[in-house]
Amino acid sequence: MKRILFLLYILMSPVLMAQETSLFDTFCRNMSSSCAQLSYTYSTRVSGINTTGQGTLLVQDKMWKVEGNGVQMYCDSASTWVIDPSSKEVVIEPASSDPSETVITNPALMLSMVHSLFTITESLPTEDGKAVAYVLSPKGESAIDYLNLEILKAGAAVRNTWVTFDDGTLIKIEVSSMKLTPKVSDRMFRPQTVFDSSWIVTDLR
Repeated sequence: MKRILFLLYILMSPVLMAQETSLFDTFCRNMSSSCAQLSYTYSTRVSGINTTGQGTLLVQDKMWKVEGNGVQMYCDSASTWVIDPSSKEVVIEPASSDPSETVITNPALMLSMVHSLFTITESLPTEDGKAVAYVLSPKGESAIDYLNLEILKAGAAVRNTWVTFDDGTLIKIEVSSMKLTPKVSDRMFRPQTVFDSSWIVTDLR
């Protein structure tokens, strides 16, 4: 899931850039101070092969929960659980500290790490005038080339995002709804299922 040029770059005036940076900062503050609930669809292009899917995401700080395409995923920032309820299989691994790996596992999670991992390269209003599109580049070494992010002016909610990688892979995410709530208990990001003898459990921690 990694690369392609997707936005036309234009130079903004200092005043307009300051206004658009303020919208970006508001989005980042909201993500860091709240628990975010998102519904989204995604498409990926890897070596010319397209894949699509959909899911719901609950994300808070470095913790997250995802449901979609018949799979449940949890991360409490220390461990990650990938659960297939239909086949009663679960794989448990240490949580990755590499943002490139994290975004491949669940692209929507990049939204919670945007402020610490990226810097604004360009910004411009979208064609319909309802959002601002940001072209972001990694602050350090990364397999990610660019992250493009559309933030709605009303409510500072994310609408679309694209991630391009250095091998040509592209991920596109369209967010259909986004809701912010007060932070929730950490237990929300751990499975409550009892993995008894009827489950195939692969624990790699």
